[in-house]
Amino acid sequence: MGTPTAGTLSTTVPPGTDAPVVVDARGVARTFDGRGVLHDVTLQIRRGEFVALLGRSGSGKSTMLRILAQLDTEHDGHLAVPTRRAVAFQDSRLLPWARVLPNVLLGLKDAAGRARGEALLAEVGLADHARAWPKTLSGGEQQRVALARALARDPELLLMDEPFGALDALTRIRMHRLLRELVSRHSPAVLLVTHDVDEAVLLADRVIVLTDGRLSLDEQVDLPTTGRRSDPGFTALRSRLLTELGVGDDDH
Repeated sequence: MGTPTAGTLSTTVPPGTDAPVVVDARGVARTFDGRGVLHDVTLQIRRGEFVALLGRSGSGKSTMLRILAQLDTEHDGHLAVPTRRAVAFQDSRLLPWARVLPNVLLGLKDAAGRARGEALLAEVGLADHARAWPKTLSGGEQQRVALARALARDPELLLMDEPFGALDALTRIRMHRLLRELVSRHSPAVLLVTHDVDEAVLLADRVIVLTDGRLSLDEQVDLPTTGRRSDPGFTALRSRLLTELGVGDDDH
């Protein structure tokens, strides 16, 4: 069980795990025009670990992701992240003037990179769409291409900013299953920013909560990989997270 606090929560990895730490953030803080957005954030994530980051709007979730992606370097505190990292956004950000395979291979120049890209496109079930234009794909297919592009770089760290937020419910379920399979196969560390408590509990090994720019809760998800929603622990964990977010079960 996690430990809610009113102050700063240090979310370091538990002892006894052998995978290397790929995210090491200590005392990270960020201000904009004198207004504090992140305060003394300490977080570690190991290779192969899937961490979901929850928080209300304006809690600093996307700012934290941008800092970990090194898209925002104007922060205080210590931060170590791998050079091999990839980011997936809610918008697939495919190049409309390039076909699907060139989108996946963007920036990969050698034969090994091309082979990885082609293999990833097959893994997401779109090998037969290699020469399609992005505009001909559904939203779910575009997100699958974006996932293939991200993983083709063999990232040690995969950062995801609400990548399934614009998808319909059935497509989102299929994408959840695909993402778990891909993460299990390729073993990057994953940080998923989401506002969806159910999505966080269904996908993650750990769920952390940002409250007013501070990490206030760190919950290990001790649930089976399959059949999570039907496990009695799912409802209990969901309830704790909703309470931490200031939302009662009856309101959600």
